[in-house]
Amino acid sequence: MNDYISIDKKYQIRLNSNESYIDMDNNIMLEIKSNLSNIDLHRYPENSMLEIRELYAKYSGTEAENIIVGNGSDEMLQLIISSLMGKGKKMLTMDPDFVMYDFYVSLFGGEIKKYKVNNISEFNLDEFIDYGKKHNVDLIMFSNPNNPTGLALSVKEIVRILETFQDKIIVVDEAYYEFYGESMIHYINEYKNLIVTRTLSKAWGLAALRVGFLIGNTSILEYLSHKKIPYTVNSYSQAMALIALKYPERVIKNVNQIIKQRELLFKELKNIEKNASMDIKFYSSKGNFIMGSTSHKKALLDGLNDKGILIRNFQNDTFRITVGSPLENKKVIEGIKDIFIYQGGE
Repeated sequence: MNDYISIDKKYQIRLNSNESYIDMDNNIMLEIKSNLSNIDLHRYPENSMLEIRELYAKYSGTEAENIIVGNGSDEMLQLIISSLMGKGKKMLTMDPDFVMYDFYVSLFGGEIKKYKVNNISEFNLDEFIDYGKKHNVDLIMFSNPNNPTGLALSVKEIVRILETFQDKIIVVDEAYYEFYGESMIHYINEYKNLIVTRTLSKAWGLAALRVGFLIGNTSILEYLSHKKIPYTVNSYSQAMALIALKYPERVIKNVNQIIKQRELLFKELKNIEKNASMDIKFYSSKGNFIMGSTSHKKALLDGLNDKGILIRNFQNDTFRITVGSPLENKKVIEGIKDIFIYQGGE
């Protein structure tokens, strides 16, 4: 199942795309709406987006000159891959990881090498490094925390990757950074081979805007900026992002709430795992989602579908549940219990 399919209206609870369940604050929304009327529709959008870069730099602890703004972090990932990959080039990532890596690498004629994460509960850094050396990869890219497993590498572990592959670009996709708390942004000038990508789609709750960031040292940004298509972030998205970025405290508050819901949901799901009459397993996460696996996935999906609940399905025996609102999480828990825990009776 693709993240980008149209969603049938029968799904009242959509927990498949890792969106934030917390909508924009009403007061901020009023401020946004009042600014939209000032947009000149006959003019192209601002291309340098300096004010956006300055606000995000302040939030992320870097400088505006270290940031490129794009149409979601997807555009930033495509920019990197299109600039550095091609026929005969190889990119190392993890299996599983964000599906768009595969798409972009194949689109530009490269070859993707995937280190299989056999144990979802832990990551073998030595094996990952050895795998990259064995295949003599040209580029390394992975999400941290990982989407969809929820695993997260520490700063120390990523520094080891950077120092091992000093002549290769390492891209750390931090789409879910806020739910984890550790970032590589503070190392962009120390390690010239490091690029970090970020987004406003997840913790900021602005998935509709499609605003993302590429963050790195000025030398690599100068190279990549010459390859970026201009005017990719429309004026409406820019205007709304400018207002939202002025209220980072809102994000911190919302993230704390989502993390709390994540841990409560995980606790309930582990209770189901413990008492289930059929096999099902759930894995701890540093994102705003929880990954699970079961050999009875059809029963799981069909049962939740019947209740109007949509989760993310993968080709193997795994699935992923976005952390929703307290009510949504309650409905999911009840739905999975109905499927996996024998209720008994006369």
